[in-house]
Amino acid sequence: MRWTGVVALAAVALVIPAMAFAQAAPIGAWCGGSYGAEGTNFAPCVATQSGAQVAGQASGIQPQMGPTEPQYPAGQVTFENGQALYNKQVLNLSFGPSRDRSREPQSE
Repeated sequence: MRWTGVVALAAVALVIPAMAFAQAAPIGAWCGGSYGAEGTNFAPCVATQSGAQVAGQASGIQPQMGPTEPQYPAGQVTFENGQALYNKQVLNLSFGPSRDRSREPQSE
């Protein structure tokens, strides 16, 4: 009788994260033509781990991967009075100094 409760609890523990993952919307990222503090990033949008990591690799549980999409598509960002706007809202990007990469070797 105890094992039935343990098995039922284990099944619920596995089903709830699976349901949450199935309903996940794409994650906004700086990729695929997204405007950001350092300019526009045209790198491809790749899947990323979504949610918390619940177990190590030895457990056999696969990480939950979610799709990404451009957070602020550059074609939809406008400028008004020196501020970047997306959907008529001011973008609060951290325009801190970025590292000078002009002398770093570029891969092709």
